[in-house]
Formats: sequence, C-alpha cells, structure tokens
Amino acid sequence: MSVILIVDDDTATREALEAGLKKLGHDIVLADSGSSALEEVRRRPVDLAIIDLRLPDFTGTELFEALRILRPEAVAIMISGHATVNEAVSALKKGIYDFITKDFRMQELRKVVSRALETQQILAENRRLRQALQEKSPTGRIIGRAPALLKVIQMVGQVAPMRSTVLLSGESGVGKELVAEAIHYQSPRQGKPLVKLNCGALPEGLIESELFGHEKGAFTGAIQQRKGRFELADSGSIFLDEISEMPTATQVKLLRVLQEGEFERVGGTQTLKIDVRVIAATNVDLEAAVASGRFRKDLFYRLNVINLKIPPLRERVEDIPLLALHFLDKFCLENNRPPMGFSPAAMTALKGYSWPGNVRQLQNVVERAVAFCQGDTVQLTDLPDEIRHDTPVEDKMIIPVGASMEEIERLAVLSTLKKTGGDKELAARLLGIGLATLYRRLKEMETIEVAPLFRNEDKKPTDTER
Repeated sequence: MSVILIVDDDTATREALEAGLKKLGHDIVLADSGSSALEEVRRRPVDLAIIDLRLPDFTGTELFEALRILRPEAVAIMISGHATVNEAVSALKKGIYDFITKDFRMQELRKVVSRALETQQILAENRRLRQALQEKSPTGRIIGRAPALLKVIQMVGQVAPMRSTVLLSGESGVGKELVAEAIHYQSPRQGKPLVKLNCGALPEGLIESELFGHEKGAFTGAIQQRKGRFELADSGSIFLDEISEMPTATQVKLLRVLQEGEFERVGGTQTLKIDVRVIAATNVDLEAAVASGRFRKDLFYRLNVINLKIPPLRERVEDIPLLALHFLDKFCLENNRPPMGFSPAAMTALKGYSWPGNVRQLQNVVERAVAFCQGDTVQLTDLPDEIRHDTPVEDKMIIPVGASMEEIERLAVLSTLKKTGGDKELAARLLGIGLATLYRRLKEMETIEVAPLFRNEDKKPTDTER
C-alpha cells in the first residue's frame, strides 16, 4: 500500500480527491498548505503527492523541490484550475510526473495516479539498489548478496592470505576471473603482478612460449628472447583460465612449476626459479577429464588443493536486480545516456529467466537493452524474445474445459499469488491489474461461493494449457 499526499487549500477539492482515490486502496493524507504538507512528509514516507499549483505559503513547484529533498524517490502530480501552458511546461521540466487541470475526470486521474505510483516504485527500487552498489566490498568487482555467493566470498577471505594453489570451478560466465582477482588483491601479494592467461585461447604450439617464455632462435620467428607469463608474475599470482584446455605436454611442465617452483624457457638451458601463486579455473569436470585421460591425475591433485565452486546465476536470483542495475549504469555512462531504470515487468522477466550464459549473458542483455530503449525505463519489449517468452513449466496453470470465467479468474489470481509467495504488489503487476483491484477481487472471492473446478471427481475433463 502506498501513501498519497493531497495538498490543496480548497477543502472541497481535497475531499473530492480523497473520496475518489480511496478506491485504489492506498493510504490518503491531506494537507491544506505547503508547511503542513512538509510536516506530514517528515512523519511518514509519502510516495506520491498531488499538489495544487498555488498554495497560501508555497508555489506547487517550490513544495515539490522541498519534498524531493526529504523524499527523493517520491513523485508528484500538479493540479490547477487556471494554469498557463508555460507553467505546465515549467513544472514538467522540474520533474513533476504529470500536470492536470481541476476539471479532470476521476477515472482518468486514477489511471494517472496508478502509473505515477508504478514509476515511484521503480525509482525507489533503483535507489535502494544503487545504495547497495555503492557499499564498498573487499571482494572488489564481485556484486551480490545471495547466500550461495556470500559463502564463496567468505571462503575467499579465508584462503586469500595463504600460499596454496586455488582451483575455481563453475559454468562459463559466472565470474571466475573476478574471484581470482579478489583472492589476489586480498593476499599479501596484492602489490605484485596478477598475470592472466586463457589456456583455451592459444594454439598448442604457442602456449608453452606464453607460459615459460623462449630464447632467441628457439623456433621460427623467435627473433629475440621473451619472458613468459610465469616470469612476469614472479612474486605475484598467475590466473590460468580454462586449464582443462592445456595440452598434455605442457601439463607436465606446469606440474614441475607447481612442485619445484622452476622451469626453463623454450629453447633454453638455464633453470629459472620463481615464486608464483597459481589460481586456475575450469568450466568442465576435471575429474571426468582425468578419467578419460585428457588431463593428468597428478596435476589435478596438485591444482585441487583448495576448490571454490562459483554458483551459477540461476542459483542466486536475488542478485539479478543488483547486477542488472550495475550494468545499466555502466552502459548508460559509456554511451553518454542519462541514468535509466527497469520497469517491474522487465525486472520480473530478468529474474524469471534461467540464464544459461550466467552473468556474462546478463551483461550482454542489458547492453542491448540500453541500445534499444527509447525512454528512461527499460521495458519488457526492450528485452530479447527468449527472455520475454521464457516461461517455465511451473509458471503455467491448467484450466479445465468448461470452466466459467469466474473460475478462470479465481485460478489465475490464486496461482499468481502462489508464484509470488503472497506478494500482492508483484502479483498485481503480473496480472496486469491495479493493487486495489486485486484486493477487491480477493475480498469478493471470500464472500462469493465459487463452483469447484472439477465438478465430477471421478472423471477429469480434458486439460488445456494457458
């Protein structure tokens, strides 16, 4: 339930607005002046203010500016019986949601109020998420508060001070590189290099040279001596992504580095000693790779000293709004666009998608949405088809043939409430009705006896999916 503040020095107008808007099911607060309105705002969290353009002690825009200081996420609708076009345009430029005249129709005003409150909910949610994003975290760029991720963050803090090798496992796109960064920058090696290499991105003939360097003339094209990644990472850390793609011959040399801390450059005879912490990552089952002979068992055991499994995005759904807003701010800034938000329908779709590509896929989807969005709010239509149309089986309901419209409506309401865990505001959005309408339907369902969905328990009717 939202709080609506009505500010007008005309008693009849205040009472008419109060009577008309009470049907929406919100808490209505009345004030006859700007100063009394501000007192009400200090006492309770006002979500929407309907403000007369001319008050005894304030202009409507002055009151709105003061309201925005006390309640930044509140929205306002301006009303006036004798406003000029210039006054209306000026109010809208200052951030007023809408401007209406006092000859309005109550039905139209209710629609404007419902849309304004939806915008206010977006602003409030975005503000909450941005505040969460601003909180500093020792894990650097890792974003999220889901229990599955918090467990990983806790383990990062425990293992970071150690010298032990770490193996990060998880699906592609879950953020293993960010976890590797967090381990390095919380360790005593934080002032030393963190060198990264994707083992699957290099041809077999080049990976040894990249890791261990080479001497001049070691192979065709080796016109000078070159240091490898291990030398560059000396005293620091090296992150080896997609370790399962490393050729078997190179695995032998890596095992020697892990055991002895030494190696020779390709084409060289001098043994080099180094002190490097190895952080490896894989998106495949290394034990299965060992069983099939594609990965050395002894190297697996040497890498698997500390194993951190990074959860996929579908196991940390509560982090999706935080991540989505982070990427939205990032791409708005990069593309010189003003800050944007997500509509409730768009956010519901993002949270309901399975994200096979994990955080990386979410980042790409948000970047695409910024490119296609024409306003300041990402709508459901700005998202890819696979996200808009991805409806899990458990989100469907079975409607018996012959069910009355009253029965179908009852089933839709109850199924949606079950899906949202009893969250009536979210259920109303999913159903495409106002919150007050949902409350009214629920009240009617309590007092009206509805025929059972299956009239003959011995014989079920043919089912159709909706």
